[in-house]
Amino acid sequence: GGAALAPVAGGGGGGITMNDVAKHNTKADCWVVVAGQVLDVTKFLSEHPGGELAILTFAGKDATEEFNMIHPPDVIGKYAPDSIIGMVGAAGAAPAAAAGGGAAKAPVQKDKGVLIANHQA
Repeated sequence: GGAALAPVAGGGGGGITMNDVAKHNTKADCWVVVAGQVLDVTKFLSEHPGGELAILTFAGKDATEEFNMIHPPDVIGKYAPDSIIGMVGAAGAAPAAAAGGGAAKAPVQKDKGVLIANHQA
């Protein structure tokens, strides 16, 4: 049954805004963001080895920092690949590019953009 999600992600190259993600913040409708990927984890909640509350704490939010502290990088692709419904951002822009262009140029600033960029590398 993942076909019902298709209209939400949109047909174009546009990303999903954090405003959109924030609307999905309940056990019956739960989205989280990890490294710029928007995940619909509603069906995965009951299967999560760390329990539902660990995910629900970040329902409708960006959980990248906390997620990366306790999960290996391949865990989403391995255990919940169907949960990926899109990327955060507008017009298909990569999250790192939103920080003002060349993220590869000078990762000197210690902001969340750098953290995300490092984990994708």
